[in-house]
Amino acid sequence: MSELVIVGMKLGYLALLWLFVIFTGNIIRTDLFGRKVDASQLTADGRRLSRKQRRVRKAWPKAVKVTHGAQAGIVVPLTDEVLIGRAPECQLVLDDDYVSTKHARIVKSTQGYLLEDLGSTNGTYVNSQRISAPTPFGVGDTLRIGRTMMAVEK
Repeated sequence: MSELVIVGMKLGYLALLWLFVIFTGNIIRTDLFGRKVDASQLTADGRRLSRKQRRVRKAWPKAVKVTHGAQAGIVVPLTDEVLIGRAPECQLVLDDDYVSTKHARIVKSTQGYLLEDLGSTNGTYVNSQRISAPTPFGVGDTLRIGRTMMAVEK
């Protein structure tokens, strides 16, 4: 074999080796940090929704029902804006030590309803995912504020 063929084989082997390293590094990065997925496309256990489930999810919710907590059973109809907290001026007053005076609000937008955390200490959760920006939610989602769990109903 000529020296040129051997050098070509060495370079080809080196290129394959680097492709393997890059591919493996990408898999490890994805496993550690996950993929970027919109919170509106996730189920309660963190799996991604199918296209059919996303289409059904677009149905606009009508109310929020408190399922766990001191006010279990209370149903609050969704309007243009619903303020949630311990303050008496809130539309949904929660008697929970882990809820701020004005903890969160639900706002109606062109895409549907958005849940927004108002700088609370203990956070606001949609489907067990802590939110830091206004996050869309739909029928069947669960909301958690403090120790109070709520279900979104149609």
